[in-house]
Amino acid sequence: MLTIRIFSGRDLALPPGTDLPEGIRRAHESSAPRKSSSNRESVQRRRYWWLPYVVLEFDKNEILIDAFGGDLSNPVWNYRADFDVSRLSNICVASYLRTASVQGKDDMGNDILMARVELTPILDGLYASDQWYTASAGSGSFHLKIDFKPTRKEALTIEAFDLLKVIGKGSFGKVMQVRKKDTQRVYALKTIRKAHIAQRPGEITHILAERTVLALVNNPFIVPLKFSFQTPDKLYLVMSFVNGGELFYHLQREGKFDPDRSRFYAAELLCALEHLHGFNVVYRDLKPENILLDYTGHIALCDFGLCKLNMSETEKTNTFCGTPEYIAPELLESQGYTKSVDWWTLGVLLYEMMTGLPPFYDENVNTMYQRILSDPLHFPHDIPSDARSIMTALLQRDPSRRLGANGAEEIKRHSFFAKYIDWNRLLARKIQPSFKPSVESVLDVANFDTDFTNEEAQDSVVEDSALSETMQDQFRGFTYNPANEHLSESVHYGGGM
Repeated sequence: MLTIRIFSGRDLALPPGTDLPEGIRRAHESSAPRKSSSNRESVQRRRYWWLPYVVLEFDKNEILIDAFGGDLSNPVWNYRADFDVSRLSNICVASYLRTASVQGKDDMGNDILMARVELTPILDGLYASDQWYTASAGSGSFHLKIDFKPTRKEALTIEAFDLLKVIGKGSFGKVMQVRKKDTQRVYALKTIRKAHIAQRPGEITHILAERTVLALVNNPFIVPLKFSFQTPDKLYLVMSFVNGGELFYHLQREGKFDPDRSRFYAAELLCALEHLHGFNVVYRDLKPENILLDYTGHIALCDFGLCKLNMSETEKTNTFCGTPEYIAPELLESQGYTKSVDWWTLGVLLYEMMTGLPPFYDENVNTMYQRILSDPLHFPHDIPSDARSIMTALLQRDPSRRLGANGAEEIKRHSFFAKYIDWNRLLARKIQPSFKPSVESVLDVANFDTDFTNEEAQDSVVEDSALSETMQDQFRGFTYNPANEHLSESVHYGGGM
């Protein structure tokens, strides 16, 4: 259990040359100074929308905290949050100033970063600290009290969670927004009925692969697994809840992204894929629907159901899977494929981000497959030359000649990235995203489909699905409760990058 108390900020300031937004200025002029009180009701907090709010994050669990006192330079938050600790991760505190009292769909991304600090807590035995931390980006400092207490807990059950909203559905189950009762942290809970996958051994392999990959990885651009548990009828995966919306949603809304924004997302994805490849895992399903944006605008790769494990550098596999628009030529030719299929899909994604459509798109899937195999690559006239160059190299039909065939490093060295991206700063999340989604709080589900969120969240009862002992044996390794293991040994593997 990691407890973080954020008390206040000191000497926060707008970036040089940034004017105070008109709405904020008027709100300051019309509001008499008030002393901060200990009334922490949300209604009370919302009165101070014109003061800086903070996004507090640990291991992709993000909390948006409104100020309820102080002033623009010295806001008071007085907020305590408890976090479940399942792996080594940094604490990030970022302070933003809203540009309007109510954010609409048209002004997403306008909030102004004032200060940001990232620190690594000591998660080894009892630990406590109470001090000011100077911002590493922006100006000012934050007063934080951090306490860590190791706990050993019994296996989780569904009763440990309040079920809040349905946020997604698949062929084998659904995904719900849930709140863990003891820490009050909000998570995404994926439920899968064993009976639905028991008759399809390949699906059992996919589910167990997803659980294995999620427990293994520790990367800032991948949605982490917090816990997994099971009943005789169901499997449950508990992951961080990331609610800035799918990249697909934002791409549909805006049509396409400019080169810098496209490069930024592609660079973070490149780091995520490189991390997976370091564990001999091939992702195989890169597409905008599987990429989420967090509160602050960084990407979070999710849905690892199609991952293939134990893929060494020379290993080939033959399974035909993926999304039609993103299928690599070597899959269509049934010649076996390697990790380099992920670099083809990265090229398709980059093309789609910059132009609005995948490069060989056609409404007729068979026609599209023919185009993937044989059509020349065409670019709109406004695509910069270095972008054309890297997409041409990633969309090389011969996988042995494709950029990335010799590892992610050669993609990083391409001028499209090398001239603009400091990879150490990127991996440390020190490059500020140009776009920040509009998210009101950790409970906000506005960026999810209302077809799902209007549905009642419940853990449906499974009737008459008694599985044989042999079948249940296949799920033996699914349960994951890292609280009972040494953190650094259980999930934080060195050399993965």
